[in-house]
Amino acid sequence: MKSMSRLPFRPAALLAIIPCLIGDHTLFAQRGDRDGHEMKPPPAHWKIPDAPVVSADKALATFAVPEGFRVELVAAEPMNHDPVALAFDANGRIWVVEMRGYMPDIDGHGEDQPTGRISVLVDDDGDGKADRNAVFLDGLVMPRAVALTAGDRAMLFADGESLYEVAIVEGPDGLPKAGEKSVVDADYAKGGNPEHKPNGLRHALDNWIYSSKCDRRYRRVGGKWVEEKTEFRGQWGIDQDDFGRLFTNTNSNCVSAEEVAAGVTVANPNHEFRSPVTAKMKNQRMWPARITPGINRGYLEGFLNDQGFLIQPTAVSGLAVYRGDQFPAEFRGNLFINEPGGNLVKRAIIAEKDGRLTIDQAYDGREFFTSTDERSRIVNSYTAPDGTLYLVDFYRGILQHAAYMTSYLRQQVQERGLDKPVGLGRIWRVVHEGREPGPTPRLREASVAELVGHLSHPNGWWRDTAQRLLVERADGAEAVGALKKLVADSAASPLGRMHAVWTLEGLGALSPVDVAAAFDPAQPALAAQAIHAAESLALGDKAGEVVSVVSGYLEAGKPLPVVLRRQVLASLGRFSASETESVRDAAFAALRLALATPADAKEAPLGRDLALSGLAGRELAFLKSVADTDAGREISGLLIAAVVKSNDPAARQELLTLVSKASGGAQVRLMGELARVAVAQRQMALIDSLFSLAASDAKLADSLADGLLAGRKALGQKFKPLPLSAKPAVLATADGLPDEKKRDQVAAMFDFSGKAADSFLKTDEHRRLFELGKQQYAVICGACHQPHGKGQEFISPPLVDSEWVTGPANRLIALALDGAMGPITVAGKTYTVPEIQPVMPGLRLNPEITDEKMAAMLTYIRNEWGNAAPPITPDMVKAWRDKTEVRAPYTEAELKKIK
Repeated sequence: MKSMSRLPFRPAALLAIIPCLIGDHTLFAQRGDRDGHEMKPPPAHWKIPDAPVVSADKALATFAVPEGFRVELVAAEPMNHDPVALAFDANGRIWVVEMRGYMPDIDGHGEDQPTGRISVLVDDDGDGKADRNAVFLDGLVMPRAVALTAGDRAMLFADGESLYEVAIVEGPDGLPKAGEKSVVDADYAKGGNPEHKPNGLRHALDNWIYSSKCDRRYRRVGGKWVEEKTEFRGQWGIDQDDFGRLFTNTNSNCVSAEEVAAGVTVANPNHEFRSPVTAKMKNQRMWPARITPGINRGYLEGFLNDQGFLIQPTAVSGLAVYRGDQFPAEFRGNLFINEPGGNLVKRAIIAEKDGRLTIDQAYDGREFFTSTDERSRIVNSYTAPDGTLYLVDFYRGILQHAAYMTSYLRQQVQERGLDKPVGLGRIWRVVHEGREPGPTPRLREASVAELVGHLSHPNGWWRDTAQRLLVERADGAEAVGALKKLVADSAASPLGRMHAVWTLEGLGALSPVDVAAAFDPAQPALAAQAIHAAESLALGDKAGEVVSVVSGYLEAGKPLPVVLRRQVLASLGRFSASETESVRDAAFAALRLALATPADAKEAPLGRDLALSGLAGRELAFLKSVADTDAGREISGLLIAAVVKSNDPAARQELLTLVSKASGGAQVRLMGELARVAVAQRQMALIDSLFSLAASDAKLADSLADGLLAGRKALGQKFKPLPLSAKPAVLATADGLPDEKKRDQVAAMFDFSGKAADSFLKTDEHRRLFELGKQQYAVICGACHQPHGKGQEFISPPLVDSEWVTGPANRLIALALDGAMGPITVAGKTYTVPEIQPVMPGLRLNPEITDEKMAAMLTYIRNEWGNAAPPITPDMVKAWRDKTEVRAPYTEAELKKIK
């Protein structure tokens, strides 16, 4: 499915995070093979060299970096084996994740054995090279992530199933030993194969820990770990920039850079956040230094040039936002992106204008780091405490998992002996020769004053670590006083003040005075972080004071910088959740003012999405406050849609009452918007109520008709006739709706025969399956496909309006059991993953997915988001399972043959 350079952690674009094929990977020829693909061997003119193991001391000669840089060895086998990730503790020791069980042979036999470990490397003399190592944890099955916590008194790690916390017991020799272990999240990495599991564990500016290939975030509150939903992001590796914006990537996409605060787009379950808030790099051309035939789809055009060199991303794996101070200044904030399929690391430059990011390659025709050694596989990179760039080299010939390997790749592996040896691995650092690397940190012993000082350090690692230690150590009044002083110091580093704000938030000591001190629109990034952090006060007795800080500026009529305007809109709605009526009213008033601040045509829709994100459960209350305003004309449709989607009968009735009591233009507008939403969500009871409401008012009836027709137009080919038992009075005569043409157009939208079914869920058993499926979908599929079913770019095609979902039952069952391979066409649009990989591994061999659960999930997706199709029963799943055998994922053509 991917290149041989495809990593256990650089997963393919899936239709869902789903438990993948398990068992013997030699069940059939090669699971990555596709009917119709002619796996031609490489052309005769390609000069493919052997791929011998190059010792670490000689490997330096295979590397190329720009003039002025050099690569140095930090550690190599036997000091560490199969490294895939690392973390630096407060004193600069390196905690290394060793995924020693990955692909022990070409068929992946033995991956379930407890051979993985987490080791600690120590540099005693500060020369950048590890002098000692210790095995901290052994006997792990496929470990994949590590992070320090509890003031370095504990560490977090993930194996192939769960997320754990382990106490750190320091030994007299400076080498730690493992203490008590506890489970933080038993389901953190449950399901999937090694290529499709969460990883990363990145401490972020907002005091949460984020992961890639995951839609959950974690933090310790009151001594206990808490978990919260966030956006599903990335596949392997995660980093942040100086402003806490998260960066991830997928195997076929070099980077996804988030332009708004994490969690915002999924904060309101009643609202579908539609505005694009992720930046990508348009030109993703690769420039390896060696021929790269050993990729999984190397036989297809478009992956390799005519000389056999990789030209597009196929195994992108991890990235680093360089926030160090050892490279020249122009490198700060640059991205370093690993493509182990091409044995390279790419440098990209990020530019920001009006809150939007653009990402471009730093070089044309070359890369920042390349190797001529086919076994050199950089799979993760980090800004180090010494200011250099650390590179994690998995160092092996074969990286493609057996579940997806093609016969073409298998031949490449066997011809050049790329499957052996395993158990090697190196860690490198890239150093600029114009400045010596920084000192080894000793932050574990640092005083409060020293840590607060380090919040303004030029190296982002020091700032992040100082913040983490201050929050986790909770040193009390001394820390709080020093932090408040830093926040209030307008002459201090804005980055230092930003970290101080979030450190106070993490300590539960942030006050409205601190927010006011940092709320300086002349420094919009700092001000935005202040109001974001202040969300922690939204439900407390200081909420009104925070709202006053913002509203005082808004009432002056001054324009807001884009970055600050976005965060103000995203945050203010949260303060309306206060139990104090005056605070709610003030928050609504401030939010109305914020919406009215100038914004360009592209920014305005985003502003409305952001405003809705903070109003979960309070959309109707805000609608009442904004209905007669200019801002209300722009946002009322979104608010109405959220109220209707909430499925709260009382709120819907109150919405109808609001429309009936409104007057003039507001009533007409609200009626039209409500009608449009009712059609979009097929809310027949609501539509019936609207007809009754408009029965005696021709103007209202005309607005109702316009709204219904607008909803019909918006649905396009997706529209299905709406069932009503009888023609309403509004449509029966000219007295109800004088415009005959419009009356006929509206009437044509409905089926009055009494035979049409609004829902295929006709029995209690159907509805039970639907509800069970809804639960299972959230766990198994929702992270990729999203709660709204519209999928994600580079990750998964949509389920909404999908003919594969609502088509023949056996076709959908087959697809779910054995998977499907891209490209695939959905609702007239072809979704083509660049490596033309299996886009969905099957669920057949996963023992946790019973016939009942499978039937429930499929019934749910066939009858949610406007989809409508007969339920699928457990007996139907069992019957198809019994009459078919496990097989490779289907192509689109093969699926179409199933009726």
